[in-house]
Amino acid sequence: MKKHIAVFFSILMFWVVSVSADLNHKHDSAYPAVIGEPGDPAKVTRTIEIKAFDNHFLPAEINVVQGETVRFIVKNEGLKRHEMVIDTLENLKEHAKITRSNPGLVREDPNYLNMLPGEQKELVWHFTESGIVHFACGYPGHFKGMRGKINVEIK
Repeated sequence: MKKHIAVFFSILMFWVVSVSADLNHKHDSAYPAVIGEPGDPAKVTRTIEIKAFDNHFLPAEINVVQGETVRFIVKNEGLKRHEMVIDTLENLKEHAKITRSNPGLVREDPNYLNMLPGEQKELVWHFTESGIVHFACGYPGHFKGMRGKINVEIK
């Protein structure tokens, strides 16, 4: 019986390590081409200001050109803590789901900003492909209203 328990826990530990490594790999891997990549501040071609209110972003729709490097200056005009994450809609939904069960979660990713009320931060992003890129605040109760899209047009 002890041998079966030891084998069970060995398999369980192997599974936990495998799943953890897979999750970390997905988190650390390169960004999907459609959303672009962190931008070089020295190559910024345009600055766009975004205001985060307690239930929406302004503007909620932005147009950029493929190849453009944009400096987003985001100011939290609300009374609550907010974040702005640039990603695919699928990944943003998953992030919001994770944040619901971990409301204090703060990331250190280059496509992520976290702001207290009144705080302003900037994010520099290079748009490598044409298509639609999304941004959102994934905090509990915020995701449905605090979403926007970035239309990346072909040069």
